[in-house]
Amino acid sequence: MVAKETRNSIVGVIGLGLMGSAFASNLLQRGYQVHVYNRTIQKAQTLIAKGAVLHPSPVDLASSVDIVMTSLTDHNAIDGVALGDGGFLNSMNKGNLWIDVSTIDPVASVRHAEAAKKAGIDRLDAPVVGSEDLASKGELVILVGGRNEVFQRYQGFLNKLGKTVAYLGPDGNGHKMKLDVNLYLGLMGEAFSEALVLSQKQGFDAKTFVEVINQTAHRNAFSQGKGPKIAAGNFEAAFSLNNLLKDLRLADGQASTTGAVLPMSKVALAQYSKAAENGDGDKDFSVIALALERDNNLAR
Repeated sequence: MVAKETRNSIVGVIGLGLMGSAFASNLLQRGYQVHVYNRTIQKAQTLIAKGAVLHPSPVDLASSVDIVMTSLTDHNAIDGVALGDGGFLNSMNKGNLWIDVSTIDPVASVRHAEAAKKAGIDRLDAPVVGSEDLASKGELVILVGGRNEVFQRYQGFLNKLGKTVAYLGPDGNGHKMKLDVNLYLGLMGEAFSEALVLSQKQGFDAKTFVEVINQTAHRNAFSQGKGPKIAAGNFEAAFSLNNLLKDLRLADGQASTTGAVLPMSKVALAQYSKAAENGDGDKDFSVIALALERDNNLAR
């Protein structure tokens, strides 16, 4: 049985990138009191206009809320705001909850959980699968790791963030699964792009390949969502190549740790790394298709 909140918790969101801002917007729409912090204050202005409370520091925010959500780039960024004498863990009220929705190294995730426990704070790792648009509607897939009793206590709240909430076991398991999902996403992009390039070398144009593949049983979210944009040369970032590359490197580290032999993953990692080195890192990760076209002397 899912425990219900007796009142709407006061929620703090640290990190107002695309996803963090979308989380905060969703919670405001649902009637939550939302407090926010971001290094760049300008990113908070739209949320402030909707009723969010801006704080000058993570420490100041954490002392004012029941739940702290972190949505940051990597574990180093989280270390900087959460840990140590100046970290927000020391200013949270005992028994309150820290939810990390970032995508980070599972090893660091476990370390963060241990630090939270030492500070008397509950914690869940809860990275998400889905877009900014789905986050603003509360329709994401949430991948949860942490103590089961903590998950049970806050499952009702997590259901406000995502339409699917998957509990995966101990601390760090949510972050492990997120890397698995993003590895699959990267491999999907590489596979699609290679087939696209071969079709062009055979004389078809990109639009024709995309239209055909999307009429087959092999169509998927990548071919349908990214395919038409690739054919049109639109690589505006929804999920940047740099962010995917960070996750592929973390997945490669997990492969080394577990002894997994993943030959396709090695190829994809090398290809995405090359594309980033060539200056495509800030574009959508689907730009791997353009990088492969260039390798094959296919002019756009």
